[in-house]
Amino acid sequence: MSQTPQSDRTPTTGVQFPAGPDGNRSTGSLAKDVVAEALATVDPAAAERVRRTKDWRKGYIAPFTEMVAVGVADAAAWDGVARTALETLQSSMIGIHTADGQTVETPMSDYLAVAAPTDTLGTENIEGTAPPVEELTLPYRGAELRGEDLRRQLDRWVDAGVIEPSCAAALKKVQENPQWLPMPGRTMLVLGLGSEMGPAGPLLRWGADVMGVDLPSSPAWDRMRGEVSRFAGRLHVPTGADGRPGADLLTQLPELAAWIRTAAPAPVTLGTYLYADGGTHVRLSSASDALAVDLLRDGTADALAYLATPMDTFVVPEDVRQSSDAALAARKNTDVKKLVGTLTRNKIFHRNYAPGTGPAVHDALVPQQGPNYTLAKRVQRWRATTAFADGHTVSINVAPATDTHSVTKNKILANTYKGAPAFGIEIFDPATSSTMLAALLVHDLNVGRPDVAVQWEHESSGAASGGLWRQPYLPRTALPVAALLGTFKK
Repeated sequence: MSQTPQSDRTPTTGVQFPAGPDGNRSTGSLAKDVVAEALATVDPAAAERVRRTKDWRKGYIAPFTEMVAVGVADAAAWDGVARTALETLQSSMIGIHTADGQTVETPMSDYLAVAAPTDTLGTENIEGTAPPVEELTLPYRGAELRGEDLRRQLDRWVDAGVIEPSCAAALKKVQENPQWLPMPGRTMLVLGLGSEMGPAGPLLRWGADVMGVDLPSSPAWDRMRGEVSRFAGRLHVPTGADGRPGADLLTQLPELAAWIRTAAPAPVTLGTYLYADGGTHVRLSSASDALAVDLLRDGTADALAYLATPMDTFVVPEDVRQSSDAALAARKNTDVKKLVGTLTRNKIFHRNYAPGTGPAVHDALVPQQGPNYTLAKRVQRWRATTAFADGHTVSINVAPATDTHSVTKNKILANTYKGAPAFGIEIFDPATSSTMLAALLVHDLNVGRPDVAVQWEHESSGAASGGLWRQPYLPRTALPVAALLGTFKK
């Protein structure tokens, strides 16, 4: 994902990075502090290595992977890393606001407790006019899969390693319980209404109540109004003094918190589906995390929802490791990938998992995404971990690689996606992904997540990695070749 400059001297209102001694608001310094403090809870030597890293953009992958690896067999380490990382982040990030006529900088951990709204947001209610869709269907390659056709496709994906068996089981459970689809008695709050992979569209077609937040400049508003004849649900959106829909999470967070409390027609599930380039993505994750904590505190929200990118580090069950190892062992001596791996000393086509038994660490981080994107997505996983451990309902699902605009505008990633099928990786259409992930959300809210011994099992349940987990090669040693193939295909 593209990066913005690594510093920002502009002391505007709202959610900001902390200023350093030189006045710079450095994203890299903050990220290193967060990672170092989190690792210090389990490995002080690793924390010191992070602090000594000079080129963070090149050096961030190893410590982000290590933060996951330390929790494979240690629930306390997994939880401790998450809590320390969040505490460090939110006590360092600041909210700039006015109090008693003075400009005040408050840590994000306290921001919503002390920053009063400066105006009141209105509400526009958009009513759908279509009858609700009363069965789970999935748009896929020009068809609308339903019934037995959908079940067969789910089984094919499981056989190909595209989705995990637990993902197929969850979707079949929703098929069997279509009364869950409109989410009766619940309001879905979607931060990032315009997200291509967010659940708003499917939920509205199923008849749900949705509160949508996005910028006033977002094209989502015109799109939603244009699709009202396809919706059966109700969309509630914040409006400014001029009547325009939309609000800025970074500069109107206190106003949004107040609006949610007054406008929500039922208990809220807060879903975070935000994206932005560079450091803005981290700021948005900090803001949405502060909002989640604030709404959980008084019961306005009783559940959280997130999507995890497949291009990250996860712990996977032993059967995933075994499947990948079997694919690796099945290569013939004449296999081109095997020959190239040998010639390059496994710098290209390195094995996906270290030899061994038991759960394994899957590392799909790639330098092109950058440390800001990785930190922003980890914030969401850390909050999912702590909220789940604290007894809250949480839905977090690993999403498949999807051909969204944020990917296609990056030429390297776009070409990588074009060449990925050569490695058994399926790239999903946004409509397929959003419907699948919305159905998994419905499942999680009705069935709950599995009881787990270690928190990584919570993340791996229901995963749809697109094939990354079970193919034989470490992604960043194979995807450059996929990018080359994609360039030729293009």
